[in-house]
Amino acid sequence: MKKIIILLAAVFLLAACGQNETKQENSGESTEVHPLEVNLKVPDHANIHEKVSLTAEVSYGGEAVEDADEVKFEIWKEGEKEESKMIEAKHEKDGQYTIEHTFDENGVFFVQSHVTAKNQHNMPKKQIVIGELHKGGASTGENEETANHTHEHSQGSVDIQLELPTNVKANAETLIQTKIQAENAPLLNANVRYEIWKDGSDKHDWVDAAGDEKGTYEAKYTFSSSGTYQIQVHVNNDEGLHEHVTKKVTVQK
Repeated sequence: MKKIIILLAAVFLLAACGQNETKQENSGESTEVHPLEVNLKVPDHANIHEKVSLTAEVSYGGEAVEDADEVKFEIWKEGEKEESKMIEAKHEKDGQYTIEHTFDENGVFFVQSHVTAKNQHNMPKKQIVIGELHKGGASTGENEETANHTHEHSQGSVDIQLELPTNVKANAETLIQTKIQAENAPLLNANVRYEIWKDGSDKHDWVDAAGDEKGTYEAKYTFSSSGTYQIQVHVNNDEGLHEHVTKKVTVQK
């Protein structure tokens, strides 16, 4: 009788273990993470006092994002970033967030959308020329990429330096560094991520960077093939800082 009881107990125990393993396998299914995509639509030129429509098309994994946490447009005249205006966008449909804005003077202006959704932040920027400068030739934009391997970007008292090795090789691990200072002191405990994509490709890779006590944020990345890539470092913190810097890099075979 005791043998029968022990045998039945063993059967129930094995069945319970099987069910537990199945539950663990099901609960371990991971959700694929996609980059937050923002298509910023800004006309190249407009007339002074003309009402201009500015739109950010937001998508995630190929699907329109209808419930973004925040979408705002920052607008400023060239050389006057400190006097920028921040305007909250209205959700229209199909992941489109729009504002209408009237520029009250001629010149070169910049429009940057600040989009937060799916626990990500994306801030594309475009230029618009208002009035007469359209014919005379406009600026090519702020913070143009150069051949230097150190790119500097400043907003007020924040300085961001994105650094890469001199020679970057395909299929070799590459160290990416960003040095960040605020008020002439290292910026600590920031959220720093690298967005990396090859020119002409829709695939964007995201890499989290780790920071140290000197305000240096590092990550390692392996480029799968040679060609021209874009690296955009996204910097934000709990105090409302939202900045990014983009650098072009040529990857050798």
